[in-house]
Amino acid sequence: MADWWLISWTTYATWLPGDERGYRTWRGETYVPPPKRYAMPGEPTYQAKGHIAVREIAQAISDEPVYLTAKEVEIALAAMVGEIAQIAIVPAIMSIGDWHVHWLCHFGKLKIRPVVSRVKAAATRELNAIGFQGKKPWTKGCNMKSKPIRRQCRSAYKYVRDHQEQGCLVYEWKIDPGHLVFD
Repeated sequence: MADWWLISWTTYATWLPGDERGYRTWRGETYVPPPKRYAMPGEPTYQAKGHIAVREIAQAISDEPVYLTAKEVEIALAAMVGEIAQIAIVPAIMSIGDWHVHWLCHFGKLKIRPVVSRVKAAATRELNAIGFQGKKPWTKGCNMKSKPIRRQCRSAYKYVRDHQEQGCLVYEWKIDPGHLVFD
């Protein structure tokens, strides 16, 4: 089975390095142990108190965090869905809330980061059209987790769908049976 990917990103400055929930450095340049919920038995875990200086620096150089309004969430989702329709990929499900996005997708031979940048740019253009000018809506880059086996795909799909309970908007695509891994 070809890999599916769970892609996540946040709105600008809502999840900075040193965050108590844990964080990742750009492409793993620095090792940061995982939060307890993701750690393997016996593996060192993330301790936020050891990253206070990193957080303070990140906050000092960042503008105010961006939280999307309900209307902005709707506009961003519609723009992303529209852009995704023009790309030769197989999307499964996306959730978007006031501070983050999760997206399960099969990218085929396309590189993930440029596709994600294109999708984020489409949402940014639409947000700018309604007066979002001057603000950066999204953080740079994204978090990517491969979901190479059926059970992982089903769990990721449920994880994204369950964000509806947190007030997120969820969009589900109809998947060609040849790509269906969620049965």
